Amino acid sequence: MRRIALLADRLRVEERLIVEACASRGLEAVLLPPARIYLSLDAPSVGVFDVAIERGTVTPERAALSALLASGGTLVVNRAATARLLADRLALVRHLVYYGVPMPPTAVSFGEEATFAAIEGVGYPVILKSVVVDPDVPVALVEDRDAAEAIVEHRMMLGNEQAVLVQRFAAGRSRTVRLAIVGHDLVGIEARRNSGWRPAREAPWEPYEGDAGPLEAIAAHLETKLGSGIYAIEVLEVDDGPVVVGVTNLVDFRSLVERGTDVAGAIVDFAVSEVRRKGDEGYRG
Repeated sequence: MRRIALLADRLRVEERLIVEACASRGLEAVLLPPARIYLSLDAPSVGVFDVAIERGTVTPERAALSALLASGGTLVVNRAATARLLADRLALVRHLVYYGVPMPPTAVSFGEEATFAAIEGVGYPVILKSVVVDPDVPVALVEDRDAAEAIVEHRMMLGNEQAVLVQRFAAGRSRTVRLAIVGHDLVGIEARRNSGWRPAREAPWEPYEGDAGPLEAIAAHLETKLGSGIYAIEVLEVDDGPVVVGVTNLVDFRSLVERGTDVAGAIVDFAVSEVRRKGDEGYRG
C-alpha cells in the first residue's frame, strides 16, 4: 500500500495531521477535492489509490461519490453503506429506532400544517432538521409557537422544504457529548455545556467528566449496528440517561489531538487495515 486520497475541499489542521501520519508510515496522502472530480459511469475511478478517505460532511452528493468510487474498485472509508446513512437523517433515525438505540421523541412531517402538528405532538422545545444532510438548511431550535411559525414558513419559502424531522430537545443536565469512533474503537469522549437548555453548537469541546460507562455502552452498541468506520455520535445527557441525537462523519478532531489522542494515526491505521481486509476477503463496497 502506498497512496491515500483525502476527499477534502482543502487541507485543514486535521488533514495535515493525516498527511503527517501517512508520511510517518511510508505512505503518500493526496488531497482530492470532490468539486474537481468527474467520473465516467462505465469505469468510475479517480486514479490509482489504495484507499480514499472521506474528510467532509457527508451529503447525499458525497455519499453518491463514495458509492460510485466503490463500484469502480476504490476502497472508500467510510464504506458506501455507512455514508448513505450519515447523509440521510431519516434513514439513520429509522435504523437507530429499529435497533433500540435510545433517542428523544422524533417525528417526520411532510407539509407545513403537518410540521406544526408534529411540533405540538413532540412538545417544545424541538429541533428541526432536514431529512437529508444539507449544509444550506441549518438545524433550527424552536422554543414556542411564534418561533415555529416564523422558522417553518422561512424554511418553506426559501428552501421549499416539505419533509422535516422534528426532534424533542430535552434540557436534562444541559450537556451535549460527542463519542468519536475510529475503526471499531471509541477513541475519545468530549462534552460541551449548553447555554441554559439551548444547544451550544459554537462552544468548545472539553474533556468529559463523569461516569463514561453508559456512553461506552452506547458507542459499542452503535458500532455493531453501523459497522466500523470514522464517525462521531452526538449524545444528549438527560435525567433518564443519555440519548443519541445524531451521527456524523468525524471531520473535526483537533480538540482530541490537543489532549494527546492520536486520531490521525488511528484513522490511517484503520484505512490500512481495511486495505488488508480487502486483499484477504475481496472488497464489496
